[in-house]
Amino acid sequence: MSRFDILPCSTCTNTWIQESGWQAQQTVLCPHCQSEHPTDRVEPRGSQETLAGASELRSRIEAAEAGESEVYEAFIEDRGQYAEQADEVESQIDSLAFDDEEMDLSPPGSDRYEELAKTVFESDRWRFEELAEEYSGIGFDAFEDKVSLQDSNAKIYSDYVDDSLEGWADRPDRDELPTGEVSIADTRPIDTAAVVEIDDVTITSVWEDLMASHALQRALARALGNLFGGLDLEECYDELKTRNVPFWLRKPIADATKGYTHDIWIVVSNFVPELADPSLSAIEDLLAVASLFNGLEHPETVTIVVRDAFVDPTQTRRDQRVDVCDLLAVLAASLDIQIVGDKSTLQTLADRHRLDLPGVSEWCNRHRGDNHVGDLSERALAALDPDGRAAMILRDLADSPDGVLSRHALESTHAVSSQRISQVLRTDDNSLIDLGLIEIYGPDGDQMIQLLEAGERVIDTFNREHGRQQSLSDFDFSTGKSHLQCRVTPREGVGGEEDVDLPQEGRPYRTRYANSNTHAAAAACGRSGAVTIVDGSIEGRNGDDGKVRLVSYDDDRDEAVVAVRAAEPLPCTVSVALALASPRFIDRALPTNRLGTIDDPPAILRDARNIGALSSDALADPEVLRDDLVEWGESIAQMTTKLRHQDYEDRCAFRSRIMRLAHGLTGSIVHLLDLVGTDIIREIRVPQGANLEKHLKPLAKSIGISAAIQSRYGAFAPYRQLFDVPNCDSPLLSPTVDAADPTGTLIGSFVIRGPDVHRFRDVLEYYLETPRELVDDAPEFGIDITVRDVDRTDFEQTITRILEQKNIATTHQAISVLYGLVATPHDVARVLNTRLSPEDRRREIRPDELRVALRGLEPTALVPELPRSVGKIIAALLTASEPLSQKTVAERADVSTRTVRNHADKLAAFDIVRIGADGYRLALSFVSASERRQPVFPSTTSKSASLLFDAVDPLLVSTLPPAQYGDPADPIGSVLFEPQDPLALLEIDAYAPWIKLAGRLTDCERQTQPEKHIHMGPELAQQPIEAAAMSAAD
Repeated sequence: MSRFDILPCSTCTNTWIQESGWQAQQTVLCPHCQSEHPTDRVEPRGSQETLAGASELRSRIEAAEAGESEVYEAFIEDRGQYAEQADEVESQIDSLAFDDEEMDLSPPGSDRYEELAKTVFESDRWRFEELAEEYSGIGFDAFEDKVSLQDSNAKIYSDYVDDSLEGWADRPDRDELPTGEVSIADTRPIDTAAVVEIDDVTITSVWEDLMASHALQRALARALGNLFGGLDLEECYDELKTRNVPFWLRKPIADATKGYTHDIWIVVSNFVPELADPSLSAIEDLLAVASLFNGLEHPETVTIVVRDAFVDPTQTRRDQRVDVCDLLAVLAASLDIQIVGDKSTLQTLADRHRLDLPGVSEWCNRHRGDNHVGDLSERALAALDPDGRAAMILRDLADSPDGVLSRHALESTHAVSSQRISQVLRTDDNSLIDLGLIEIYGPDGDQMIQLLEAGERVIDTFNREHGRQQSLSDFDFSTGKSHLQCRVTPREGVGGEEDVDLPQEGRPYRTRYANSNTHAAAAACGRSGAVTIVDGSIEGRNGDDGKVRLVSYDDDRDEAVVAVRAAEPLPCTVSVALALASPRFIDRALPTNRLGTIDDPPAILRDARNIGALSSDALADPEVLRDDLVEWGESIAQMTTKLRHQDYEDRCAFRSRIMRLAHGLTGSIVHLLDLVGTDIIREIRVPQGANLEKHLKPLAKSIGISAAIQSRYGAFAPYRQLFDVPNCDSPLLSPTVDAADPTGTLIGSFVIRGPDVHRFRDVLEYYLETPRELVDDAPEFGIDITVRDVDRTDFEQTITRILEQKNIATTHQAISVLYGLVATPHDVARVLNTRLSPEDRRREIRPDELRVALRGLEPTALVPELPRSVGKIIAALLTASEPLSQKTVAERADVSTRTVRNHADKLAAFDIVRIGADGYRLALSFVSASERRQPVFPSTTSKSASLLFDAVDPLLVSTLPPAQYGDPADPIGSVLFEPQDPLALLEIDAYAPWIKLAGRLTDCERQTQPEKHIHMGPELAQQPIEAAAMSAAD
């Protein structure tokens, strides 16, 4: 197969393109200066499979050497790649027409005989005029609908080509690449694969230094082999595309890993270092390749030495530092990145780049011991006014989910000047910084304020001693510490589990009351007896690292929510237990007067439901039962502290005991809540990137065990009745099984959230069905559990709950817009709760309010199933106050104008975007008086039976050639012919995400993954009628 190489001339310094085969010659001739060069002394600058590709690469190289890369990129953006320009020239030449009426083609002097010629020829000219007119138009209109002779720019297949290449050369979104935590070290590690010093550097120079290390080259070679060596060639290319590896690197990597080249070192030593060349790649390309180190089985150690010049704004621009931090964070997902440097330099790095470089926060907090925190809080209590501005700011920080607020958010909350905020934070004699209650980090103009542990103690003391004019749900609270012995009998601890350790040390674990949007979204998604899967981003990435346990109780609805963030069994199980056993939650959801209403016999409570902490005193006095539950939680908290400090004799046995106690405590409280009629929703937030084998499978098994413990058949918990539980006595009581109704129910519900929870759905379903091996001769009953995805009902209930709190009524169109555009009910709840104000008089929500609310979402939370650029375009249009030009939309969305054109027609087909003479706009009212009086909603969200057809029809018009659109035998065009079935396009990958969007907007969707009904326990010889019907439906 021919290739085209770019060859340089050492004489005239020009380059030219030479077809392969020149290496077989003795010399090669420069076409510019006619110099001959020995073939073995000519080193190609690059190579491509096509002449057009080589021309494009040569142009990029020339532009880079002239320092005009940005000008060249702008030219390409405007005119297209080289191949497109060549096609354009050819089409111009082919369509070029000469107008003889405008051109004088007569030879000089020919006018001398003009009168004679007229006399001789004029009389015969008419003889051919009619004939010429008759035949001149034959065939002219035959292909008029296929080609255009008037518009030389017409490209018949341009839309097809553009759609086919969609995503082929897309660059990754750096925010979606996996990242890890760096480590701060006092001294350089002895065994390290590379040592790189960073001062006034750029990301490309750091990459060059890293990839100069032979150890890292070898590591990358192993990683590539592990990632792609077991795939066939097509699978390899697909995976490389999925990982957004630069297109020009895909073939060399595929060839090397498939054994088509003699050595993978060509890739890691030649091609990969070339990523540092800005003419060949962007920073996102470099980061995508850096993420390929995750194919390593054992991480290499890399030492990064930080110099003062790197953190000095006068020597290194912030955007350059952020790029370097992003590279280190991506590498830290696969490598052990050790950062060393002068203490003051590292502190400056932490202050300015805490959000950019995961892991530095833990280093900042490493010396904050309990005594030091106590001294700081005592000093602050003496200096601050409990009702002053400083205390108000502390309360605002304490109310935020992770104790962090932006400077802008604080200033917008407090009706005082920015200067006054600065005084409270920094410059007063007893500023919050001086008192050690807060920490400020981030760049000027985008600073973040974080509440420290001393600040938490201060605000807790103020609230306790001086009160607060807010509801109990506004308080942050944590379980206290007690040295009392927990009263738990051996049979109160249920189950055993092998699990991994708690997360890394850092700030202490704490329990807080969940805000209203967290409660509303979790409760709306929770269905009694079901597990709901919510695929989307989760809170808590900046700061808390999963160490904040959220819990809440709604008195009016009599429902409780507990939400924890964990990817491993031990922190998940312990966090749920400690949140439910927190004193204030117990006092609200299970006050002593409610506990006193439980009148089931002690034997049923102890031996059937397996409720622990039921001593004789506790059965006689609800106050004792309440105290025992709280002390049980405090005892588990103390044990986890000992586990972190390695204060135990047998690590495995100690962890197993913690798990048994935590499962037992959670099960006891859940059964008590069930007895008093309280609904319980457990939300488990699974962070992105967790290892399936190491983390997610054990987590799924632990959730399955929790579900077995927290279910019931009549008055019996099924866990010890059905399953072989290690170190557990046989149950003293057994249920009498009703053959007509042999199934029980899961108490309350589970909600499993995360950006990639689909990865462990199958294994979760397996462990819900079989959390452990069945015991011999298990009773003939089981537990029915439904596993489901979120649907329109979950969104509707979430929206209704939030708007009810604001005295606003929802509408069908508002639900359709939010369900169609937003990723999860939790995203909807957050923006509606934080961006809309309560109303004095009840009214319906307006479309301009939806626009304001949706502005609070990241583009990744908008239409997540479509290409990322679509979310960016919608986000850009949401912020607009008037129609925007195509160029302006592209600039605000940070995409190309071609990308806007590619998606605009599809969005317009669904009336999400409207395109007019004045530009592009979103079909939601602008925040203006005129459009408030005449509301603007997408027409696809009104109630009409034909809406789905009306949306799909213009979509196909904009994407199909006329012949295919009108062909009733075509698999795509036929969906609009009788019998109409637009939803059949869900089976076609290119259309599936768009049809899903259309179905959501028009309320005509088809669930792509229907509910799955799982039976936990032995296979039943006879099923109840309802279960048999559901099984038949499945």
